Amino acid sequence: MNRQEAVARLVHDVQSDIEDYGVLRQALVRQFESAMLHDSHRLAELAEQITDLVDTLDQRRLARMAITRALSGQAQPRNLQAVFDLLAPPARTALEGLWRELEDLVRECKQLNVRNCEFIVEQNALMQRVLHGEESTYAAL
Repeated sequence: MNRQEAVARLVHDVQSDIEDYGVLRQALVRQFESAMLHDSHRLAELAEQITDLVDTLDQRRLARMAITRALSGQAQPRNLQAVFDLLAPPARTALEGLWRELEDLVRECKQLNVRNCEFIVEQNALMQRVLHGEESTYAAL
């Protein structure tokens, strides 16, 4: 793959990630709603969808890292800055904009995931207390 093809692939993959992170964001919102409703069937469906999306996103991330290494000439580039620096201003500005949008979506999805995890763990702890009582109910003082 030549440099122009590699940059085109990189742009395409970032755009695909933006689309998929939008889908992931919606799945995480629905997951929270389903957890609030105790809809275990829907939670299982969403868990499968989320897992599939994360696998796809991770495969693209690995491919992006390989392209970034090839374009930058660095064995382990820390970010896309080395690639941005190689591009002419119009292409650079476009890719930087896409990258910022992707970073914002990633941050938002991480926050939603943490919220969902905390809520589900809290629900589980509450159910354990309801089913099995408080641990310290009969503890010696």
